[in-house]
Amino acid sequence: MQVLAGQENPNKSRWWGIGAIGTFLLGHVKTLLSLFSMGKTGGAVLSAGVAIVFYAWLYQWEFAVGVVVMVLMHELGHVMAARQKGLPVTAPFFIPFLGALIMLKRNPRDAVTEAYIAMGGPVVGTAAALLCFLLAWVLGHPLFYVIAYIGFVLNLINLLPIHPLDGGRIAVTVTRWMWVAGLLSGIVIVIYIKSILLFIVWALFSIDLFLRFVWRGPNQGRSYTLYGRIDRKIDEIAYANWLISGYQYTGDLEFTTYSDLEGRQWVEVYWDLTGATQKFEMQEQGIVKRVHSTSVEYKWNQAPKRLVMKVEIDYIPHENDQYYVVSRKVRWRYGLAYGGLALFLMLMMWAVHMKIPPFVGFM
Repeated sequence: MQVLAGQENPNKSRWWGIGAIGTFLLGHVKTLLSLFSMGKTGGAVLSAGVAIVFYAWLYQWEFAVGVVVMVLMHELGHVMAARQKGLPVTAPFFIPFLGALIMLKRNPRDAVTEAYIAMGGPVVGTAAALLCFLLAWVLGHPLFYVIAYIGFVLNLINLLPIHPLDGGRIAVTVTRWMWVAGLLSGIVIVIYIKSILLFIVWALFSIDLFLRFVWRGPNQGRSYTLYGRIDRKIDEIAYANWLISGYQYTGDLEFTTYSDLEGRQWVEVYWDLTGATQKFEMQEQGIVKRVHSTSVEYKWNQAPKRLVMKVEIDYIPHENDQYYVVSRKVRWRYGLAYGGLALFLMLMMWAVHMKIPPFVGFM
């Protein structure tokens, strides 16, 4: 997930409104994703179009397109890195004034893989911003300098060692003490750039660190829920008296769970009323505590008529003791890459400052 840092504006009420909109969208990501049920490409294009409209509302449309392209290249870096590691991902989903996000359909099995995918975004994003800077240098157009500057800032902020930013995921291969550095430096940066959205990210990261290492210890009591549904055609229900017995059943369900040789975990849920068995893939390894139905809907307007049960799988993530085991050679390699990339981004921001005052005539 990417966070776009805000800039000061005389119209503070507008920025407070934008912050409220962004916070609302972040809290309703799952609902928004369900609205874009038009395929990976269609959802990405539509959400990108919405983001362009929001940015164009405040700035020039050329600037709006440039910002979305910078965010897109950053997210494509994550997508390419994830696919190289054999992990399926969703298409980028744009959230105005927050950036964009992709979701892994299966979590990495070790910290090095997680860091590799996280590093892909800033590397490709930085390359795109550098290309824009060179284009500005050749054409002498200030707009490209501004877009390049936004790209450099975006990728530098994402290198902060704060979860869920990319830097927080890269830090696990170097040393988890970098999270402490992110905790301290993050609030300084938040105060400096006056970004409400970045403050929310920092606050959530602080709470997570406290719960993980101070209050409860690693993974103790940190339960999560996987949501799913079982869809059954009424004509296929063998139990003839299902309607008399009452289909609005909510409560615990029978289940079995197992893992395959690739480390993927599955949960098979049995719906005794219909005789249906549905298999769900877990996003990560975990201890399943409870599987239960929250509601059953009768889809009588559809053809054929169907029963749909909404299912929740409550589990506690299992953190492999070997997850954070990284060789010294790999730690040095990622540490140098992380530090080198951050230094390069700061130098390029300085280079843009030397060419043109940032945001003049555009912000």
